[in-house]
Amino acid sequence: MYFPQPLLLICILLILTERVHSQSAKGPGISSCAFADFRDSECMFPPLPISELPPECTSFIYNAAIIYDNYTIGPGISGADYAILDVLLKSGTDVHVYYGRPYTVDWCIMLENVSTNSLREMESIKEFFKDHQGIAGLIISGMSYGEFSPECKKFTETFKIYLDMLQKTFPNLAIGLDLFGYNLIDQFNNPMREWLDFKVLDVSVDYYAVDMQSFNPCSPEFNTGIVTKSGNFTNYTLDILTDVLQKMSIPKEKTYFKFNTCPDENTYTVTDCDLTNEMNLDEKPDKLSLNLRYPQSIA
Repeated sequence: MYFPQPLLLICILLILTERVHSQSAKGPGISSCAFADFRDSECMFPPLPISELPPECTSFIYNAAIIYDNYTIGPGISGADYAILDVLLKSGTDVHVYYGRPYTVDWCIMLENVSTNSLREMESIKEFFKDHQGIAGLIISGMSYGEFSPECKKFTETFKIYLDMLQKTFPNLAIGLDLFGYNLIDQFNNPMREWLDFKVLDVSVDYYAVDMQSFNPCSPEFNTGIVTKSGNFTNYTLDILTDVLQKMSIPKEKTYFKFNTCPDENTYTVTDCDLTNEMNLDEKPDKLSLNLRYPQSIA
């Protein structure tokens, strides 16, 4: 499940959602910003007021809310808490929340008795929305298989029942799916287990949030960025992903891409609190991964 731990805001783990065609009517907008303020708690920096968030943010993303086995909903293990969420909800800007289960196997267990368990979960979500009023959308997370994840039986069929119940219970809620670019390529080109059929699910989904932050490893081959349009030195390029998205029936008008505009360190020799956007890959190509460039649109 995707729970990053950005430490510097204005590094906001800015999730830049690049519009690829016409925007989904219930999507997060062309430049949605994820906010998890660790400046004061971990870096001992002054907290950044919500009023200083970029006005270009078309919506804010809170990361994350987890539904547990007993159907209670709690903050993700990223260090964020609901105080941040509640402040965002008072900002006047739409707020979308990453929501789901830690692992695919947790979804599999819940979906074994999907009708009964979904009804119970809807009640928990109602209470969650009552306590945190104004949430515009949920980005459903935790459905991507890990390397050793067991196969979810009737995954598409049961997951659609869940999505339809969510849609029926909260008709004004935007429903997004959290996906990973590299995982989509692997799942299509080298499927180890039967996964989700998006042609079936699409009617129940408002948008797809495709994570590109770990698309390729930070290495000298990617010293201009880990997201490349083409190349014979990697299996993960935008050209390959374009083809996979089309063949998996994921509509481009509903597709948004997530890019990290924060500095990222992969050697543990520099803490996240020490990194700034002034550092770049040309200075330390073997240590820093800065995805600060806008990617080319997927046509």
